[in-house]
Amino acid sequence: MTSPPIPSGLPVPVEGDASVADKARNAGLAREFEAVFLSQFVDEMMSTINYGPVSGGQGAEIWRSFMSQALAEKLSERGGLGLGANIEQMLNAYRG
Repeated sequence: MTSPPIPSGLPVPVEGDASVADKARNAGLAREFEAVFLSQFVDEMMSTINYGPVSGGQGAEIWRSFMSQALAEKLSERGGLGLGANIEQMLNAYRG
């Protein structure tokens, strides 16, 4: 399997170059990114559901937002879509 070409302007990854602290920080950033992505994803899915007489209004929008965020955090904790691991790997390869 060949590696994709490195876009110009990005540093060339060096195996084992990131420190332990950088890797821990990158893991946290990757999980946070995936949680935000999942929150937007879940919120968009939930916007298509008709909740009957309690649908609509500012209160329902706020509730849906909180529910989407909570669900996305749980999904992310349980492995999410697998984006976090890939993002973490790329952050470690291209440390800033």
